[in-house]
Amino acid sequence: MGSPGITSAGDVTFGNNSGQIAVGSNINQSQFPSINQTDLKELRESLLEFQKGIGKLEIDPNYQNVVNGKISEALIEAKNEEPGLSEIRQCFEKSIQMLKKAGKTIESISELYEPAKKIAAILRIGALF
Repeated sequence: MGSPGITSAGDVTFGNNSGQIAVGSNINQSQFPSINQTDLKELRESLLEFQKGIGKLEIDPNYQNVVNGKISEALIEAKNEEPGLSEIRQCFEKSIQMLKKAGKTIESISELYEPAKKIAAILRIGALF
């Protein structure tokens, strides 16, 4: 039995590839199209609204700090000229996970539900909450 990795019996070449390419196992790739200025503005506003709602939560301060930090990180990235949507998505998803660990769900928190719904739609996130 061979070891993990790529085994080749000869030369391996990749031609002119204009898209993503991956070799191996357990690989997740995602590609975000560019975001228009209207959606970017709405994303920034929704992230700010979400962050304001975090301050009203009655959860352990450690969880609240992590969630707030992740949303702050997303906001910083969203302010870039060419924001990394995958980074924003990761921050947002991590904030949702931390809220769940704190025993909260987005559906149960009226201050977070609407902005979260908008953020998820812009970032093309499915059933996250």
